[in-house]
Amino acid sequence: MSYNLVDLNTYTDEMSFELVSKAVLQTNLMEYATIRSGLRAGNVAINLLDADISVQDRACGWDNNGTMTFSQVVIDIAEKQSKQELCPTDLRDYYLSERLSATAYAEEVPFPEVVSNLFVEKIKNWNENYLATTAMEIAQNAIALGGTCPNAITTTATPDVNNIVGIVLDLFDAIDESVKMRDDLVVLMAPHNFALLRRALVAQNYFHYNQGQGTQDELIIPGTNMKAVQVTLTDPAGEYYNSMIAGPSKDLVIGVGLEDDFDQLRIFYDQSNDVVKVMAAWRIGVNFVDVCKWSWFTAA
Repeated sequence: MSYNLVDLNTYTDEMSFELVSKAVLQTNLMEYATIRSGLRAGNVAINLLDADISVQDRACGWDNNGTMTFSQVVIDIAEKQSKQELCPTDLRDYYLSERLSATAYAEEVPFPEVVSNLFVEKIKNWNENYLATTAMEIAQNAIALGGTCPNAITTTATPDVNNIVGIVLDLFDAIDESVKMRDDLVVLMAPHNFALLRRALVAQNYFHYNQGQGTQDELIIPGTNMKAVQVTLTDPAGEYYNSMIAGPSKDLVIGVGLEDDFDQLRIFYDQSNDVVKVMAAWRIGVNFVDVCKWSWFTAA
């Protein structure tokens, strides 16, 4: 089967929304957070509603002591893009001859699936790292760096197989008591700490513990109602490489666009320059409903 570059524009126009939607909406972190779509770029206020009720002894008359509170959390929605030019002729160095046309004109290549799937995976990875890093930064500013939230874990020991279970349990203990019984509690950590935690649970004879519906990206922490979730923080030189935050995942609000022409993946053949052009554009941002409900840890 051959793929004609002339038809690439038609293919990607039909699939562009699905491709970038997959790249943006199928990151690990988005499976746990609250998603708000259709947001414009810039600072966007998400409206929140809360209430305080007043309970009294039964009596006649009307005593209006309850309050309904309207508030907002502001998400900084960033507008991102990725653009590349690809020379079809270069594929001859990488694809077997039976996958390419024998003609000297480089207009028949296996481009749609190859390029689309590659860009989807790369964008997913970038977005996961962006969301996790931004969430860690917000939590650090509010909790750890002299902020107004008291829930920082004081130890600065680098996680290892002997102490990581204790660190995670300390993070659970430091979560605000008002949300401690919720069923969406998570501790977010980089893959290397997640692997270390898995090993530590085995080393401490928790290997028999029923992990329930846990997946390869999550672990149920024994003795708690909290899951450990690995997120993309893979740069050893990164500021948050050894950081962890814990709290109610549904109070982590992620904003995306995905409802207009700014959010799509386009692949088209530019005949005048004899190149394939790839462009992806999307919007994304994250914030907490109340970051003070969360707890924070980072190693020295």
